[in-house]
Amino acid sequence: GKGFAIGSAALVSLALFGAFITRASASMDPAKSLATVGVNLLSPIVFGSLVFGAMVPYWFSALTMKSVGQAANAMVKEVARQWAEIPGLSDSAGLDFHERQEARASGQVLVKPDYQACIEIATRASLQEMIAPGCLVIATPILVGSFLGVQAVAGLLAGSVASSVQLAISMSNTGGAWDNAKKYTEKGELNGWFPFRDGRPINESEWRDAAERYNGEACMKQKVRIGPSEREVPVKQWLSDIEKTDKSRYARIMMGDEPVVTVDGRKCLYAGKKSAAHAGAVVGDTVGDPLKDTSGPALNIVMKLMAIISVVFADFFMSINSGNGLFGTGSV
Repeated sequence: GKGFAIGSAALVSLALFGAFITRASASMDPAKSLATVGVNLLSPIVFGSLVFGAMVPYWFSALTMKSVGQAANAMVKEVARQWAEIPGLSDSAGLDFHERQEARASGQVLVKPDYQACIEIATRASLQEMIAPGCLVIATPILVGSFLGVQAVAGLLAGSVASSVQLAISMSNTGGAWDNAKKYTEKGELNGWFPFRDGRPINESEWRDAAERYNGEACMKQKVRIGPSEREVPVKQWLSDIEKTDKSRYARIMMGDEPVVTVDGRKCLYAGKKSAAHAGAVVGDTVGDPLKDTSGPALNIVMKLMAIISVVFADFFMSINSGNGLFGTGSV
């Protein structure tokens, strides 16, 4: 879906770029208009504007990424405040779905957080933090056209479109890869791939061959004794039981200080949810989400908005020094 959106934005921007050239050329000598002679890339003002236009999407993305970080910090502070000031919230919030059901069934009253405060932070940030990026996209073509002329605007649009397409594709793919890596880790698909290093030599090629045959959640089934019999249980169930009976051992396994034996007898690091490997994947996803959900999709708007602003103000640009801008840098 994101690929189609990026391609659509690029084609719309290209059409609007042509509309800008046509609109500006309507006030020129037909023999010397931009629609007839084209835009000369060797012109210093055109080339300089193209390079600047290619920088605008990076500037815009930096502002939006910074905004996401500031909004997230504000949300974290609010959550920390509620945990500290609302009695019993930490106990209630730490329960999963099944534990909540059990607590309600036993008559326990669960403390609810102040959702409204968090909603206000997110809503306020979504509006306030987009003022600067929005002003950047709207003001840039107006200022360039007013001071440098229509040729500079043509270079600006060409640079911004080319850079936005490349950056949007890169951000969407990168953010999606980090997000999928986290989900892949949470499913336990990395289990069986990381050996536990206890100083003993490991044949790397044999280990890899074994990991290719035995990996994922299935390779870490554990044998437990239930009454007189012994049976295999999923590693998550085994870890859940350990967490209830031996929290220190559970912490060692999650931190990678104690191995988990696989069904083929190898000592491996646990790499599922809540493990050290999962923590690393979450860090990657923390960066990936703003890339694929904020900055990447917003670049589609950058392309189209800069182009449509240029089309709307084309006649205004042509009214300033015959389209050469206040500085007279153009050669129209």
